Amino acid sequence: MHDEQHLLAQCRQGNKDAFYLLVSPHLTKAYRLAFTILRSHHDAEDAIQNSLLEAYRAISEDKEIHHFSSWFYRLVTHRAIDLARKLGKERQYTEISDMLPFLSNSHHLPVDEVINKEEEQELLAHILKLDMKYRVILVLYYYQNMKISEIAELLQIKEGTVKSRLFQARNLLYQYFQKERKEELR
Repeated sequence: MHDEQHLLAQCRQGNKDAFYLLVSPHLTKAYRLAFTILRSHHDAEDAIQNSLLEAYRAISEDKEIHHFSSWFYRLVTHRAIDLARKLGKERQYTEISDMLPFLSNSHHLPVDEVINKEEEQELLAHILKLDMKYRVILVLYYYQNMKISEIAELLQIKEGTVKSRLFQARNLLYQYFQKERKEELR
């Protein structure tokens, strides 16, 4: 694999193939991230396209980038959040089952997959009900396997804020599940 700094230098010299080599390994994860925030394939594609244009422009203008991958994911996260805010009230564009292939990478026995898929759909339905500030933290922490420090850097907030939101999001999910269990017992 090519060194990021070498590819960045080639991009700055106008090599478009170097830009492709630089971003292509990150596109799948970036798409998952944008899709989970926006809950729409079309909007996720817009966020990725905007991020790619902004990344290319920043590289061309000699912006200092030390760790391209983390910088690019931060850029995608911000563009997705910006687009979600622009769209106004959050809309449910897709079925929860459409989102699962983008979020899970595990392989199980067929029976296990059916059970896990049902549980994942239920959990994801509750996550999607959460306010964006909680949903983004959960997605980055659990689905993108990012550390608290990485999330704080990515969102440009304090680690304590990330921990607090993660705690609050877990509590909200717990309350949703408790409420459902009470309703099932009736």
